[in-house]
Amino acid sequence: MVDETDINKIDEQMQKDGWIFLGPILHYEKALKDQALVYKKSDEYIVLGIDKTGVNTFKDHIEKNTAEKRVKESMIEISKHMLRSSL
Repeated sequence: MVDETDINKIDEQMQKDGWIFLGPILHYEKALKDQALVYKKSDEYIVLGIDKTGVNTFKDHIEKNTAEKRVKESMIEISKHMLRSSL
């Protein structure tokens, strides 16, 4: 099972390789707990996550417009959840 240390190492390696973290994607079907991350490098966008087995990681290419839209939708959903939790 991939743990938090592994995730931190993956993120560090992505940044070392020049990828910029853009945000989360919720409801990503291939990902464990339906949660994945979006990274950008030059004009390339990828979704990075841990697969449903919890053992392997995956990288899927994604179109710029789709990536930006999905991250925005996810951030709005997270914000709403945080506001409800604080009431």
